[in-house]
Parts: sequence; structure tokens; C-alpha cells
Amino acid sequence: MFFKNLFKNKTPNVYSKTDRLTKIEYFEKYQIKELFNLLHQAEELLEEISIENSNNDLLNFKKLFIEEVYELESDNIADFTNIWNWFQTNKEWNQFTGLKGEKIGVKILHIITKWKIDDDFIPGFKISLENEYGVILEKQKENNFGIIRWDTPKEVDEEDWIGMFETFKKIGGKIIDQNHQFKYINDDGSLKNQI
Repeated sequence: MFFKNLFKNKTPNVYSKTDRLTKIEYFEKYQIKELFNLLHQAEELLEEISIENSNNDLLNFKKLFIEEVYELESDNIADFTNIWNWFQTNKEWNQFTGLKGEKIGVKILHIITKWKIDDDFIPGFKISLENEYGVILEKQKENNFGIIRWDTPKEVDEEDWIGMFETFKKIGGKIIDQNHQFKYINDDGSLKNQI
């Protein structure tokens, strides 16, 4: 059974997702059972598509995908980041499954994004801290994001929070409504044209 030891720690849990949650609460909060059902449906769809199309890139992706799903099922602390990356718009899932995989892909991405939001900075997401607003830039260091472009009229107003998501949340930082309209910057962090 996957995650079998995840909830047995008697010491405070450094992995914030499970802190003070029972196994059932964790599974419900992040829809883990539904996610794995969808991932296995996605696996079946990849099998079906690979019968019709023996493209090497597709076959390699299918192999990686299946290995990742089964590895996640056996992990005590699962990290869905690879799956999340593959299901982004115009990434591997969409490239190889097209319209056949669109509906299931959207469902998987939605569930994993809810999980990811509680875990890490996500490029393009709008955030706030101490009544200041900003956006997480596409800039990364060692595959980690966390450079925040603040909504100010300054040409450059960036702050490096890479690897400090928990600290960011503990001091009041949060993900805000993604429809928030910035005053000085565009959604990608570039300055708006000032007249």
C-alpha cells in the first residue's frame, strides 16, 4: 500500500502537506485516490494510442509515464511534479494524446495543481505578502522557482524566495485570486507601458 509509513511519525512532520492530517484527511484533501484512478486511465489511453502510433518519442514517454505512476504508488512521500510538468498545456500529454486525452488531462492537471500549490512556487501564479502583490517568474535555479516580481513601478523589483515556500507561507504569504489585476506589471512580470 502506498504512503503506508507517511502518517506514522510521532515527531513533528517536516513535510507540511501531512502535518496534523490523518491518512484519510490527506487523501481527501488532495484527491489522491481519484488521482491514481485517473493516472491509470491515462496509462490505458497511452497503451491504446501506442498501438495505433509506434512513434519512438511516444513509446519513450509511455514507458516513463508508467514507471513514474508505479513509483509514486510505492513512495511514502509522493512528489507529483513530473506528472504535473507533463500535463501542462502543450507538453508531452497534449502532444501525444491530442483531443483523445484532453478531458482526462484537464482533470489530472487540476488535481495535481491543487497539490502543487500547497508545496511550491508555481511560475505565473499571483501571490501576496504584507499587502504587496506579485507574480512568480519563469526564472529558475536548479529546477526550482521562487523569484517574485513585485507589482511596483520600478524597472526591476525581484526577490528570491527559491526553496523558502514554507517560510513564505508562515509569514503570511499566499496564492491570490489569479484574476487579480496588477497596477504596474503584466501577468508575466514585465512592466506595463506607462503613458
